[in-house]
Amino acid sequence: MPWLSRVFFFSLKKDQKNIKRGWIPLFKADYHIHSYFSGDSMEKPDNIIQKARDHEFVEIAITDHLDPDYPDTDINFDLDLPAYMMALTDITKKTEGTGLKVRKGIETGLQKHLENQLSPVLQDSFFDFVIGSIHCADGFDFAEGGFFEHHTRDEAHRIYFETLYENLKIFDGISVLGHLDFIKRYGSKTYGKDHKELDYNLHMDVIEEILKLAIHKGTGIEVNTSGFRYGLGHPHPHQKILSLYRELGGEIITTGSDAHTADQIGESFNTVYAMLAEMGFRYICGFDKKEPVFHRIVI
Repeated sequence: MPWLSRVFFFSLKKDQKNIKRGWIPLFKADYHIHSYFSGDSMEKPDNIIQKARDHEFVEIAITDHLDPDYPDTDINFDLDLPAYMMALTDITKKTEGTGLKVRKGIETGLQKHLENQLSPVLQDSFFDFVIGSIHCADGFDFAEGGFFEHHTRDEAHRIYFETLYENLKIFDGISVLGHLDFIKRYGSKTYGKDHKELDYNLHMDVIEEILKLAIHKGTGIEVNTSGFRYGLGHPHPHQKILSLYRELGGEIITTGSDAHTADQIGESFNTVYAMLAEMGFRYICGFDKKEPVFHRIVI
């Protein structure tokens, strides 16, 4: 995209000076939203659509969980794909011409042993957008907590990043990496309040390898605002990771709330748009048929 960079370079400087004026981005899009097709949500698609309109979003992506062989048997993440795909088709038809574009998305829980099962879904041309996430490792669900009992905090965080890297090497067709560094949400039963402390410098070598591989494969990263909801004071990933991604030449960024209820849609988005512009990012991306569509940040 060299020509885009040249065209918008000078106007971007002017935009950045106006961050504090509270201007609203031209492209407002929440690309990480769950509905009742996810095992951890009961939200109706109609409520999602209405809330997105209330926020004056121009695009959203509904991205329900497909997380086979999930260790916590109390929750079912085996997405009913035929029903889900039919519902997304109906939603996109209903919203055509309304000013809100709904992209057909999915969030896949990556595990190496599921390569044969997940790869056809990741590469299915039906989906506009695919989030690749790590929700478990070593046979444990991070949210349940048992994983952390076997490791120090730094060991647990390292395993998370290494697991993500190993899965990224295997899987193709991922649009963005989901909630990178969200591991710090968990582990409070084992580490107490210190579970939120993640030593980025200690793990930056593997983080850099993740980002380099993602850029090589054309995979972006999402800026997931749920970090604010969990009291971390920053999105996922932290600005340290975002800065490195930019330094390495990464440009594919989506914004997502990781909403599981309609009232969470669009949380902290203006904060994140301003943060990205201040960091020097030029674009927010949407996706159409798996291809990133670049929209200049205007605040």
